[in-house]
Amino acid sequence: MSFKNALFELKEALAKQEFGQSEEAFIHELENKNNLSSGSLVFYFNNLMILSMNNIENSSQNLEDTKKINRKWMKNEIEFMFEYIKVRQEEGALNITEIMEETAQLLNRGYQSVNYKYYSIIKANEKKQASNQNAYQFTTISHRDVPVTSVEAIKDTSIPAQTNQMNPSQESDLLDILSGLITNVQQIPSINLNEMLRGLYQLTNMALQNQEATEQVEKMKSTINLEKEALRDKLAKQEQQLLQEKKRNDELQIEVSKLAKEITAFNKLGDAAKIQNLKSYNQRLNYLIDGFGIVLQVAAK
Repeated sequence: MSFKNALFELKEALAKQEFGQSEEAFIHELENKNNLSSGSLVFYFNNLMILSMNNIENSSQNLEDTKKINRKWMKNEIEFMFEYIKVRQEEGALNITEIMEETAQLLNRGYQSVNYKYYSIIKANEKKQASNQNAYQFTTISHRDVPVTSVEAIKDTSIPAQTNQMNPSQESDLLDILSGLITNVQQIPSINLNEMLRGLYQLTNMALQNQEATEQVEKMKSTINLEKEALRDKLAKQEQQLLQEKKRNDELQIEVSKLAKEITAFNKLGDAAKIQNLKSYNQRLNYLIDGFGIVLQVAAK
């Protein structure tokens, strides 16, 4: 339960604006207090800070109004919901209803709203994955499943003969050898010459067929290796992309944290001081905001 306690304590501190020290020191102390790894609460601090800012902007509404189901979901709320549920389940919490109740309290939303949003996204992702599996399917075959060429003789099978060029003397010697072999075999009563030649012919047929099967197996091995290489390259590119996205996300988290500090300090000013500093404050900052209204990057002029 240490992660849950840390999140609710963090939310309470943000609501009261009572850190007693710098935000970094407070977060670090909270992580140590609840036996959490360093930096594990930064993501949740930033998202709860943004949620707190939105609540200040909507201060004219009461608490029940802020929990309406039809309130538009923001991207950071969805990310917060999935991350919190995943960590709580990894921590050992098995009651999904209880976890969703906790999520609703942290996001100032109703339970039904959290339940509907979570399962609607899960179903949409499952449908998308099923569609992708139907569109692209790679099939491989193990070596033991490769069909074996029949060892039975195939009659009247025309196989192109591969002949080597021989000079007349070699052809004459070969004919003499074959003629002598036939003559000697005919003189042995226990050997049927026709059966022996038929068996020899069948053996050569099987040898050629097995050679063709071996070539097909080698081609299949080559195709499988090419597929593996392509998948390996694709995986390497995806890993590189994930690393770049993680680096970019870390940078944005730092920028959002800086912005949150600036806005918190501004909110603590009196009304007269706010009006006096508002113009210069706006001139110093450039905001980069995505379609969900989340601040992605802040740059000082």
